[in-house]
Amino acid sequence: MVGILVFLAGICMGSFFHLVGERLPMKRSILFPRSHCEVCQQSLSMVDMLPLVSYVMLQGSCRRCGARLSKLYPIIEFVSGLLFLLIYRVAGFSFEGLFLVLLCSLFVIAVVSDLLYMRIPNVLFLFFFPLFVIYRTFHPLFHWWEGAASLLFCVLMFYTVDRLKPNSMGGADMKLFCVIAFCFGLKAFLIILFLSSVTGMLHAKICSFRADEPFPFVPAIAISFWLYFFGIPIFIQNGI
Repeated sequence: MVGILVFLAGICMGSFFHLVGERLPMKRSILFPRSHCEVCQQSLSMVDMLPLVSYVMLQGSCRRCGARLSKLYPIIEFVSGLLFLLIYRVAGFSFEGLFLVLLCSLFVIAVVSDLLYMRIPNVLFLFFFPLFVIYRTFHPLFHWWEGAASLLFCVLMFYTVDRLKPNSMGGADMKLFCVIAFCFGLKAFLIILFLSSVTGMLHAKICSFRADEPFPFVPAIAISFWLYFFGIPIFIQNGI
């Protein structure tokens, strides 16, 4: 029962994450105006905004003008609900669970912004990173200097890469990797960097991006992080 409630809370938060990721890069208020159809500008009723349910009931279309709604809405809502449920299974109602929910919030909002605009505003990192620093100060995974050293290594590595091949990676991608390095250490950073590279290449191949064409890389980082966080412990427990 608790798991179901956590999942429902997750899909509701996913709807909010999508709104933030959609409006923040455009410097629009996340409070006003209320949610509306981008085509006919009709404000949505509470029934129209029920996460997942409304999309199914309306068959993915606006009730008033019939314009097709983006499939990203239900995908983000469902994935957020699933992540909340997995976090609850791993950490329960704890400070570590709250930290993971904040991390989930950052990743999901960043994914939406990257997919829609390939731009993630710095204000998003300025909001979340101090919270991560405070949490890791009181609940460290390792000696205090290891997180700082991992962060420094990450910054120097990406600085060197950018000097050798400018604009080979987006600034937001580097910032997300810096968050991972600081919060989870050098080993996690290197594994997730490798997984992200593989995932990103598969994404580029499937979507037929050219070799020199920019493409959203944050989804690859997010998928790789959660695969690392949830998948590797399962493999270890089962002796794989």
